[in-house]
Amino acid sequence: MDYQGNNLREFLQFNGHLMLQRVNNNYNLRCFTEKEIEHITNGYSTLLGKGAFSEVYRGVLDDQHMVAVKKYKDGTRKEDLAKEVIVHSQINHKNVVRLLGCCTEENALAIVMELICNGNLADNLHRSNANSHVSFPLDRRLSIAVELAEVLSYMHSMYSPILHGDIKPDNILLDENHAPKISDFGIARLLTSNETQQTKNVIGSIGYLDPLYSQTGILTLKSDLYSFGVLLVEIITRKKVADGNTNLIQNFNEALKRGKRVRQIFYEEIMNGKTSINVLDDVAKLAAKCLSLEDKQRPEMVEVADRLRKCRKDLQLHRRGAMVEFSGSNYLSMKPPAPTPKQPTQVLAISLDELKEITRNIGYDALVGKGSHSQVFLGKLKDGGKYAVKMLYYPNFAVKELDKEIILQVQSISRLEHDNIVQLLSYCVEGKVRALVYEYSARGSLHDILHGKKGVVGAQPGQALSWAQRVNIALSSAEGLEFIHERAEPRIANRAIKSSNILLFDNDVAKIIIGVIGVFESYPDDMINPDPLYYHSRSHPDLYCYAPEYVATGEFSNKRYIFSFGIVLLELLTGRKGGGQKSLLSWATPILRKGKVHKYADPRLGGEYPPKDVAKMAAIASRCLQYNPGLPAQHQRCRQ
Repeated sequence: MDYQGNNLREFLQFNGHLMLQRVNNNYNLRCFTEKEIEHITNGYSTLLGKGAFSEVYRGVLDDQHMVAVKKYKDGTRKEDLAKEVIVHSQINHKNVVRLLGCCTEENALAIVMELICNGNLADNLHRSNANSHVSFPLDRRLSIAVELAEVLSYMHSMYSPILHGDIKPDNILLDENHAPKISDFGIARLLTSNETQQTKNVIGSIGYLDPLYSQTGILTLKSDLYSFGVLLVEIITRKKVADGNTNLIQNFNEALKRGKRVRQIFYEEIMNGKTSINVLDDVAKLAAKCLSLEDKQRPEMVEVADRLRKCRKDLQLHRRGAMVEFSGSNYLSMKPPAPTPKQPTQVLAISLDELKEITRNIGYDALVGKGSHSQVFLGKLKDGGKYAVKMLYYPNFAVKELDKEIILQVQSISRLEHDNIVQLLSYCVEGKVRALVYEYSARGSLHDILHGKKGVVGAQPGQALSWAQRVNIALSSAEGLEFIHERAEPRIANRAIKSSNILLFDNDVAKIIIGVIGVFESYPDDMINPDPLYYHSRSHPDLYCYAPEYVATGEFSNKRYIFSFGIVLLELLTGRKGGGQKSLLSWATPILRKGKVHKYADPRLGGEYPPKDVAKMAAIASRCLQYNPGLPAQHQRCRQ
């Protein structure tokens, strides 16, 4: 029987039945026709790469999203396609290329994925331009290794563990921020509960293939560990695993036996000082453990991730400790004390000259956003890295208080690491300039996408979000808020969350940017409370997102952020702005009471949403927005 067309579930059940016996599938993939694949690839006009059994083409969907289309050369490999889709569809992680759909027609078997813009790790490690090699510093290499170890640890710890089976630089793509994303699940496998699998055909890439697997045909999760060890050696040496008659791993093992002579094969340009060399030594020892010919001697991937994070932290602490002191400048008086084990770490300050250089002299052409007391500029480094530079503007009377809070925030918030929190990377306090440097989101804020760029007259909304995207944004925002308010150390107390403070990244992951003013629940005794009417007057344009108990009394409840999250949910549901002449809350309250929000769902959804799910989200929003002046707010609102 031949399953074609749009019945994807039956196709996968028929062709991937052996794997479906061990996994509960919940597919939410688009089934493309052969004509659609030809259309989005423009007749397969742009080839991106080739494999043994497939070719990858660039494509553009009707909504202008760029995609990569992996087309099988052999139109009869239906079982291979089904297995790859089944395995790939089980993983929802920021460091895995997102699977969008597939084509199951006879001579057009294909998989459609998100397109990652910055090439693969192999290109970035080994390519050269006309003048020299491409800059690829040690800290970036370590961050890539950490994220890869984390996602592999995630895959290995799933209910049905996933073995990738082909970890190598060519299968690791880098996005615009050089974050790695694992691709190509063509030979990946769902392992049984005992985490082993016997195979008749040994498949993999020469140089990265586990020797034990080659000899026995037995696959375990430790097979990925060996491949990852080879990858680590490539990262610290900038040498190819096989280059002519040279065998990198053999040379590495021999050099390691001779002690410090292994340093002779480290890549020279990342050996900047004693600390860098010590970190490279530690990474080399870790790689050697991964490359052990006895799989029991290899560490678990979770241990590898922990040790790599420590290496990265050691390098960062050294650089932070080497902060430049400018004689006579503000840095000397405001430099935080050296960290102790119980103190938060500090990010490195950036000078005003450096700030001007990366933002084109803080020029208008680099301006990407505006707030009530700030402007955001795009900062670009020579190596292609992008950052968001938030310039703060406040009256002179608030400068001293602002400076103190910037230092407090830099010391405390920069150490918070969570998938749904925008990372604070650096700061500048020099002359009249007050600036914070964050990781950059090319997609902008949720406000930008739903309503148009904030502060820009006539700005148009971005590409319409699907219902699935809105749910993912709501969920990841809630996870970020939960971390901020319930699990972060130190405890953080944002006065409110709003759509302009939610940034969108790849895979529709939402991250919350923590504001400057009013970050902490309590302030030092010697600090003037930075909450004058100047900041939070009743005419403030963003007052709509504050809890009513604050508007009425000036006091916050411990669930104030849940109220503002309810406003965000209403924006996602209806597509309407939170503020305006008639507030979203005033408009939506009677609709929520009558349970008819689904009739007012955002028209840009085009009716493509499940009414029951809309009703569920509306019910959650309603609970978040509960307010009875006679009861404390914490007794009315649900936890997110």
